[in-house]
Amino acid sequence: LTVDIHLVSEAGASVWSVTEAAREGKRKLSSLLERVQQINNNGSGGSSNDGNDICVVLGNGHGTREARQLLKNVTSQNSALTVDIHLVSEAGASVWSVTEAASDEFPKETPASIAAVSIGRRYLNPLAELVKVPPKSLGLGMYQHDLSEKVLDDKLTLTSIDCVAEVGVDVNSCSLAILQ
Repeated sequence: LTVDIHLVSEAGASVWSVTEAAREGKRKLSSLLERVQQINNNGSGGSSNDGNDICVVLGNGHGTREARQLLKNVTSQNSALTVDIHLVSEAGASVWSVTEAASDEFPKETPASIAAVSIGRRYLNPLAELVKVPPKSLGLGMYQHDLSEKVLDDKLTLTSIDCVAEVGVDVNSCSLAILQ
């Protein structure tokens, strides 16, 4: 995501740790980071980011350590790239990415890209993103399955409503999911 929340992607940017594929992956990642930096430098609509630092948000799931190391390797080889790496929970991102609401919001993107956007948005506004995910998909603990599904769903929904009510939202700019 750019500083003004636009998706920047590079087709087939999968990275594997095999020698030649790793070199190609590092090249693609470096190119993608340079594109984001260029977009940020060309004007971010009043953002506080000066365009020099690139904020990279990673989900806390499988492969996070490797992704962080890859980012550090790429940025150490290019002193013009400064990256701030942040971790967020990716619980439920893949569940939401295959919903009709996600497809309506991102009609041309794959579920993997939609999940990546959700993970990035969680850093910017966690509440607005987490209310889109069915509460039982948030991975709340090993005992959540000891309750009946209806009781769990009712309690989690009420807790989500209470949280939104406590924090408050800007009705002029919030999503439909948060209003519901």
